[in-house]
Amino acid sequence: MIRVEDVVDRAGLEAAWRIRYEVFVVEQRVPVEEEVDALDTDPSTSHALAWLGDELVATGRVLGGHHPGEVHIGRVAVRRMARRRGVGAALMAHLEGVALARHGVPDGGDLAVRIVLSAQEQAMAFYTRLGYRVISGERYLDAGIWHQDMERRVRV
Repeated sequence: MIRVEDVVDRAGLEAAWRIRYEVFVVEQRVPVEEEVDALDTDPSTSHALAWLGDELVATGRVLGGHHPGEVHIGRVAVRRMARRRGVGAALMAHLEGVALARHGVPDGGDLAVRIVLSAQEQAMAFYTRLGYRVISGERYLDAGIWHQDMERRVRV
């Protein structure tokens, strides 16, 4: 069973950092000084954790955008043993709900938010299945990994 919850305290944030360290620093060789940033502890940042059964296996965060009704989802990390088991999709659905609840703006009688993310190219098919689309098609290196920006508009 997959369970996703908001991080509500320092212990939860430290758990998120442990997952990110395992996935980004150890597995993908991202320099640790590039992985953790000041946005992690910014009061406007929302973090979530996901469990598969009793095991903590994934994390991600939502950052408020520079414009009303826009956010950035990032630092999405799923431990290797939990991939391709629905955890990433459940985590993203939760983060999208947080984005809509905290940053959504009225749009034609609905509440809407534009979600932008910097997708590692190896994860783009996953995000495409969730309804994200490539914004410009320009690829760029971030921490030595090729990325492209993607977006999705969510409304309710």
